[in-house]
Amino acid sequence: MKSYDETVTDMMCFLKSKDVCSSSINSHRNCYQQFQQFMHEHEKQWEPAVVSEWISELKQKEACSLYSIWNLYMQQLEELKSTGTVLDRHLYLNRSTYERMCETMRSSLDDYLISCKDHYTEGSWLSARNRLAGMLLFFEDRGKNSVSEISYPDIISYYSSEFSFSGKTRATYLGHARRFFEFMSDHQKCPAGYSLFLNDKYAPYVGNLEEFDESIKARIAAVADESREFPADEFHVAIDDFIDSLKLHGYGYTSLKTAKHALTVLFLFLDIHSMGYHPEIGSAWFLGVMPFLPKNWKHWRRLVYLFSEFYENGDIIPSGKYTYSLSSIDTLPEWCRSRIEEFIDLLQREFHDVGTIRTYRYPCIRLCRYLVEQNYSGFEIINADTIQKFCLQDQHKTFKGKATCLCVIRRFIVFLEDTGYIKNRNLHLCIEPGCAPGEKVVDILTEDQCQRIEQARECSDSPIALRQIAMVMTGIRMGLRASDVINLKLKDIDWKSQSISIIQDKTKTSLTLPMPVSVGNAIYRYIKEGRPQVRSDYVFIRHRAPYGKLTNKTCTIALWSILPERKTVCGGFHVTRRTFATNILRSGAGASEVMDTLGHTDPSSVMKYLSMDEDRMRQCPLSLSDLSLTRGEV
Repeated sequence: MKSYDETVTDMMCFLKSKDVCSSSINSHRNCYQQFQQFMHEHEKQWEPAVVSEWISELKQKEACSLYSIWNLYMQQLEELKSTGTVLDRHLYLNRSTYERMCETMRSSLDDYLISCKDHYTEGSWLSARNRLAGMLLFFEDRGKNSVSEISYPDIISYYSSEFSFSGKTRATYLGHARRFFEFMSDHQKCPAGYSLFLNDKYAPYVGNLEEFDESIKARIAAVADESREFPADEFHVAIDDFIDSLKLHGYGYTSLKTAKHALTVLFLFLDIHSMGYHPEIGSAWFLGVMPFLPKNWKHWRRLVYLFSEFYENGDIIPSGKYTYSLSSIDTLPEWCRSRIEEFIDLLQREFHDVGTIRTYRYPCIRLCRYLVEQNYSGFEIINADTIQKFCLQDQHKTFKGKATCLCVIRRFIVFLEDTGYIKNRNLHLCIEPGCAPGEKVVDILTEDQCQRIEQARECSDSPIALRQIAMVMTGIRMGLRASDVINLKLKDIDWKSQSISIIQDKTKTSLTLPMPVSVGNAIYRYIKEGRPQVRSDYVFIRHRAPYGKLTNKTCTIALWSILPERKTVCGGFHVTRRTFATNILRSGAGASEVMDTLGHTDPSSVMKYLSMDEDRMRQCPLSLSDLSLTRGEV
């Protein structure tokens, strides 16, 4: 293979044979001498990476025109070295860039230029023609003789190439290219994604499947065939339908813009890799490109998951929550995970609260994790010794916590026995959980605190404040639990009869209560003056998109906003229910009336409130002598 000096000598002879003018030959010679000096100073050999390094350094020091011309000279030298000649169109001899194109490419370019000639001045039109001709020559050098032969690898290669010498001109080149390919796509000569990819807003975030982690590639490969049921083109059309859904749910401009951006990038990934859409591909793709995303990557993540919900249900669930990492149960083997899921499903059918189910899940996971660590492969081989060893090593901060865990484990073992996964029907008897019942002093709001709540109702005016006081008034004047307050729907309120009818979230029993005027006024004012005017069945909703149902914690925060000192006291929003019950007793009502008002079925639940009725408690003291007690002398 010839050396650098020999190749330069051949180039000089070649230029003379083509009758290149002396000034151009001198310019070539100067370029090659400068590069040779660069190699000498840095002790490097002639190779493409070194040429790129020199061009980059030159770009910082010299005028743009010189950098651009010398870059072409080095490309010509490389072509002469590889092929023994330089194509005439690469020498820029007598014909313009436009004239050097093949007939098929030139015809496609002419069709586009004719369609947009009225939008340009004559000079701008000629500039656009030359720039687009240069781009199409790039594709010709890659062996493509028509627009229909251009592929995504060609588009990606052009986007990554050095086709301009400044950021400003690069943007101009890409703008012409996008409009050209958009025109070609409209005429069915190329995919719509070509125009989108040639956009700095999208291309940097698309990602390359080959560069993803093996685990991500495996997740995508597992559903690649299934994804073709929803082709990328249909996914692209569905983006606008999804954005319309977001608009109906009250999402603002930023969310709509981000959704369009993120999902268009996902579409390009699918189109480039010849895949359709599948929720698993969407989540796996996000993990692959997350390191390259802008600062609002969490917003991207939520919108990608929202679209998967839209894809499966035809709409989004405003109050939906998402987990983005593997849960503890997902790390367990199938024989453990499936049994826990069956147990949880049973609890759900028994209408247990979400918090209760969560409390039950964790001890089961700890038991299964212990069994896996001990190399068990199924529940059928565990015995009493196994269970007792687990109980001994399972640490808790409090005795009550330990007792609660053992109760859950005992019930889980009973479930496994009943379903036949454990043959020994008496295995649960080796667990003896339980602790002495405890009693707590009933905590209620003071008269002063109740007065402050009334004052807050009179002076509340902001939307959030109106929501907060309405929630607190519903708790303290009607005794509703936080879960029932946030589940309260517009149809549950009968304004004519001034009553509220609900199905209690905790007990699943129906309850109809008279609605005090103060509560009705607070709710009515919130609905008219504070509640966002959006489509939702719930009375109390979020004040930012998505406008869905609130969480129980919102009720506690509402109480804290009015009574900040309650933050340091245990009990949360439930103190309003206890205060309501105590006030009924103080007004002379009996235990049965309190039970009916609170929706209780067990009279023992009411007994703890009786101690707060101080006036009637004084009427039934016990004699000290009856208890064999004597008063001491002072």
